[in-house]
Amino acid sequence: MKAKYILSIAALSLSAAVSAAVPFNEARIYINPGHGGWGPNDRNLETINHQEGDTTGFYETNTNLRKGLQLYHDLVDNGAAEVMLSRTKNGVDNDTEIDGVPQIVNLSAICEDVEANNIDYFISIHSNAASEGNTTNYPLVLYRGTDDEVGNGLVDAKNMGMDAWPYINYNDVTYKSNYPELDDYNVRGDITFMGSSLTTMGYTGYYGVLRHGADGYLIEGCFHTYQPERHRLLNADYCRQEGMRYARAIRAWFDGPELATGDIIGTIKDSNHPLEHELYNYKIASMDAYAPINNTKVVLRNAAGEVVDEYTTDGEYNGLFVFEGLQPGKYTLDFTHLTDYHPYSEEIEVVANQPSYTNVLLTNINEELPDEEEEAPEVEYYTHPEQDGEIAAGSSYEFDKVGETATISALEGLTARRTILRDGKYYILAHDSERAPHLLVVNPETGELVKEMSLEGIVTEGFNGKNMSWTLSDIAFTNDGVLIGTNSVVIGRDGNAYCNGDFYMYAWKGDETTPLEDQKPVIVTTLPTNTVNSIAQAGNNYSNLMANSIAINGDFNEFNFYFDSHAGDGWSTNYGLRYCWWLMKDGEMAATQWNDANPAYDETMFGEDAMMTLSPLGLNRIIIDGSKISSKEFEVDMLTTDAIEYPGLDDETISVETAGANYFRYADAIFMVSPVYTADGNSYGLRLYNITEGLDKAQVIGEYADLITADALLPMSAYGVVRNADIDLYLMAGNQTAKVSTEGIEQATGSLRVMAYGLAQEENEEGTAYTLSFKTNTDVNSAQINIIEKSTGTVVTTIYPEKGEGNTYSATVSVDDLAEDVAYTWEAEVSGDNITRLTAYKSVPFSAPYGVAIDNSTSSEYFGRIYVTNTAEGSVGEQTTATGLYAIEPDGNLEIGNVMTGGISWTGTKGQGPRKVAVAEDGRIFVCDYSTTNTGIYYIDPATFEGKPVFEGAVNDGNGSLTINGTYVAGRTTSIGVRGGGDETQLYAVDATASGLGWRKLINRYDIGSANVWTAAPSEAGYSSSYIGNENNSIVPVSTGYWAAQFRGQGSSSVANPTLFYYSDVLGGSAYDSSAIDDQASANGALAVDEKTGTVVQSYNNGVRVFHYSIRKSDNIPDVEVVFEKQLAEVGAEGNSFAFDYAGNLYTVSSDAQNLTIFGMPTSDNTCATPSSAEFSFGDSSVEELQQESTAKVYPNPTSGQSTVACSAGIESVEVYNAASGAAVLNLVGNGETTMTIDLSGLADGIYFVRVNGTETMKLIKR
Repeated sequence: MKAKYILSIAALSLSAAVSAAVPFNEARIYINPGHGGWGPNDRNLETINHQEGDTTGFYETNTNLRKGLQLYHDLVDNGAAEVMLSRTKNGVDNDTEIDGVPQIVNLSAICEDVEANNIDYFISIHSNAASEGNTTNYPLVLYRGTDDEVGNGLVDAKNMGMDAWPYINYNDVTYKSNYPELDDYNVRGDITFMGSSLTTMGYTGYYGVLRHGADGYLIEGCFHTYQPERHRLLNADYCRQEGMRYARAIRAWFDGPELATGDIIGTIKDSNHPLEHELYNYKIASMDAYAPINNTKVVLRNAAGEVVDEYTTDGEYNGLFVFEGLQPGKYTLDFTHLTDYHPYSEEIEVVANQPSYTNVLLTNINEELPDEEEEAPEVEYYTHPEQDGEIAAGSSYEFDKVGETATISALEGLTARRTILRDGKYYILAHDSERAPHLLVVNPETGELVKEMSLEGIVTEGFNGKNMSWTLSDIAFTNDGVLIGTNSVVIGRDGNAYCNGDFYMYAWKGDETTPLEDQKPVIVTTLPTNTVNSIAQAGNNYSNLMANSIAINGDFNEFNFYFDSHAGDGWSTNYGLRYCWWLMKDGEMAATQWNDANPAYDETMFGEDAMMTLSPLGLNRIIIDGSKISSKEFEVDMLTTDAIEYPGLDDETISVETAGANYFRYADAIFMVSPVYTADGNSYGLRLYNITEGLDKAQVIGEYADLITADALLPMSAYGVVRNADIDLYLMAGNQTAKVSTEGIEQATGSLRVMAYGLAQEENEEGTAYTLSFKTNTDVNSAQINIIEKSTGTVVTTIYPEKGEGNTYSATVSVDDLAEDVAYTWEAEVSGDNITRLTAYKSVPFSAPYGVAIDNSTSSEYFGRIYVTNTAEGSVGEQTTATGLYAIEPDGNLEIGNVMTGGISWTGTKGQGPRKVAVAEDGRIFVCDYSTTNTGIYYIDPATFEGKPVFEGAVNDGNGSLTINGTYVAGRTTSIGVRGGGDETQLYAVDATASGLGWRKLINRYDIGSANVWTAAPSEAGYSSSYIGNENNSIVPVSTGYWAAQFRGQGSSSVANPTLFYYSDVLGGSAYDSSAIDDQASANGALAVDEKTGTVVQSYNNGVRVFHYSIRKSDNIPDVEVVFEKQLAEVGAEGNSFAFDYAGNLYTVSSDAQNLTIFGMPTSDNTCATPSSAEFSFGDSSVEELQQESTAKVYPNPTSGQSTVACSAGIESVEVYNAASGAAVLNLVGNGETTMTIDLSGLADGIYFVRVNGTETMKLIKR
């Protein structure tokens, strides 16, 4: 179940700036529901169910009256002195009387009626119109007068409109193309808005219905030409709710009564499908892009779960439901009864005198539920190169020049405007001095002309004999290899002097018989100039110089087309820039949008050579660069026209004159290659950046200077091509081209993922400073300490420590740096060189190692410590190791020290005991024994290394079966795992002795908690459809179940007995097995799992097989993909046990290779932050006192979804923050009780801070 809470309108400070002259119970209010008839001027429009002329369908007459009647009844019922309606019936063409009630529709008669009745507040209710099918939709308030002052005879008309606006605009079930926020006012004087006026009855204004002396306004509540809104207006309750919004505004103006009840308004829609119909042109990316669900019952339940009301959506394709007159409090919208959809319910809060909104997406039962944690989609244009799965992006690259700089003779006398490298060829759009275009295909290494492409059919004549701005302004490829070209022209409204040509889009499309470069262009679409009907698509100015530059993303049958636009016809004006988007489907323009650029920019600052490139950093984002500007990134947002700019490169990063950068993927990173122009000597080189985190965080990772020299600043471009691990970079400047490559050069790489450990803090004697210190596991490139305010989880300052002896770091933080009486904690963040491939860092010999585990709990005193079990004494080279447990510090040196036996008499037989080892989150150590004499599990104290049997007092039958008081508790244990710590600790054991199982091994779970002794039967014991059958195996519990691996010979893996499988706690069985892809042996069943990154490594084919997995929220099935396989001499034929450390390094033990080895796992971001478990503060209050003041707690913790927040003072608010980003992810209104349930099931696994009542903060782990 999801929870939805609303922001109280009261928080928006909506009180009137000017109070009404009379109280509500003396107020005289006049309501004019606009129109009245069913004639040609009453806005009759088709809907899916209703043809024109159907009076039960859409007429503005009908909807205006529904709104007006609701407004009337609300005001009357709440005690207004006098409320008048100009009409109460529909179908009224002329002033008349029906059943004794006047029906006034003539505008002058309405004005006379208002004048005659001494009206205090006038409202005329309408809906607006644009061109049919247009996606424009927003409210508009018009009063008589200008924007600066009200018309003659008026006092408060503008104030009334301004005060009413937030009520009017508070509608969250519709799409608003403009003015989306409550404080985005659209309150206008009618004379300014329309540009002219008339005077009647002595009053001057534009609209006839406003030419009287009563303060008030005309409200255009929406655009009925926006087809989804028109379908909503067919719902009478939706219209009534609009009337309710007007009523709240009017009551507030007169300081009238507030209702003690509230309403719920919502929609239900299909999460996976749009409604495609010629009469339902929806706005892309809005809620209207989801198909409304007709004729479906919504059940409303109160906090006790009792049914309060039911509502069935109508059949008019709006999906609306409305519940009115509800007491304030929390309710549940229940959809679990719907057999055609996945069960769903949603909590919603009702507030007095307000509407509460929700838009519910339901998923058909035959379709998969959407993944709420799905990552943002990639820009598909930038495809992932074919690379070995283990390759990661490096921190730096070296290049050598390949061949000689070549001259492109075909460019002699031409100027390249756009160069694209694709499929090993340059596609160059160039122009001569008369701007005549040429389209050349060139070999990028030799400069030889491959082909000059045909321009036959390109339109060259402009409008009324004018020259187009560019006959062919730019080119771009679709994802599937179709070349698109456009002209650049001015598209203007009728008679605009700047109009210079129709817009044309062309395509060169290869096929099975004729390659692309041999094709002639065909016209895809056109947009005519000199017509008002084209200006919205061209940039929405009266004149639009469009498509000087373009970008494309998508396949030819459906692609996104981006272009620039600005008013005027040149580049010397300062009208301001816009960036536009068309959705092209099957050659037709299906949708359009435009966004302003940053208002600080204008066309003179960018220049005509500023070219657009598709950004790889996010959908609908473009990057602009040219000789006047450094790279800048903008977004075209489908739901706003506001400027959206992302931080770009600055002039210090790269010279302004440099242009022509391009982008490509390498492993999981995004690279930018740019020319580098040096004015001194007019030389051109290349620079490679990693821009994965954004242009403003670009890191230089490679450079090659002075590839090309010239006498002047020339058009330039750069491209990158990935060939497995190698990178080829191409530079073109003027008519010269050059290439550099990493091939044949041994590149620098890191060998160990870096991390900090041993975090400590020491207060000085005066209590005015703390020394914060830590160690690192190897040399690092950078280190910093982030100071975190505990109550918010946000970083308040960063300090940079000094390096001491070895890999030790320390820094001092003083009272002068931080606020007093605030609890702080801190983290040590370190960075090192990226690791480009799986790299063996260091090995140490062991005679018969079988187990390895690492304490990865940052709250543990022994964080980072590595434990290795050695099952038999022996020597490897000069190193002799004994039977027992070894504890190794995480300093990367692998100094093994002395063996710890735990006081246990191990058999000394290889593979028996201590066999495998596991560490709980609280630092406790558990080892298992596979022998018949010492069988079972042992607890080892991490402080003293003293050991004792977990099954204390158990009787061994001599064959390894352990019983206590006749109850079977355990057997010969081949592997163990631990989940949790403290009271939540669970031990998992693979039991090879339990009877009646054949060769199946039993999985025993012991909910041991904080105890170290177990004297009963397992908490749970069993096996699933995929089970462990071999005695060489591993088990790794995770928060959602466990992973298990075992030795299977080549060809012997099966669904029942695979090399690897995953058991789901939720499903109660195996949810994945690897049998379908197992084609090699998996000796000896070693396994490591890093749940936070979704990484699984098993021993496979004399090495490792690495997987990535994620659990689908819809069905709890893991999506699993093989990342890479690699044979490793350090693992050999028997990989016995694997483990990850906190940073993600892989530790392997092999009884065949007789060693412990650390492998640096590939990473494109070798950065790790280790949080301190300690806190500190300055001032009069100690940390302990600050903690004692806290009365809040949250449990269970960790949680897989729901947790309970408890606070003795009562819960007024609960805020949940992502610990990594500091961003608020939940903001909930409290219930006033001492406990409250919060639901994190929709959030990604990770660490969060829960803040109660704005003062008390707790860490909560979601997994």
